[in-house]
Amino acid sequence: MPRHIRSVTARRPRKFARPAQAAPPAAPAAVSTNEAELFDGLRQAFQATPDIPETPERTRERYVWAIESLANYLEDIGADAVWIEHIDELRWALEDLTNGVLPALLKPTSSNSSPPAGPGPSSPG
Repeated sequence: MPRHIRSVTARRPRKFARPAQAAPPAAPAAVSTNEAELFDGLRQAFQATPDIPETPERTRERYVWAIESLANYLEDIGADAVWIEHIDELRWALEDLTNGVLPALLKPTSSNSSPPAGPGPSSPG
């Protein structure tokens, strides 16, 4: 169960059920508890589930679980709450997409729009 960030109250619980299969043991003993929890979460997200067909929706669910594991890890190690909030925003967007809602974050840009000007290299000319 994810812990709540003290300085960010926007964390939402996952809406998908995890696979019933148990994941193999975590990484070697040399890793910290936080890292072991991250590895377990990623393993559960990406473990094979022969009973459940792999569809685009199922793949997105896997990414939602993986992103949640990453956000929990960052929270556990004291990462900046703003980083965690942005990572959670991506998780929510993928979750919304799986539920049939196209969030603004994942809407494609129109082909008529040009990329924003930035400090990139200039064209040889």
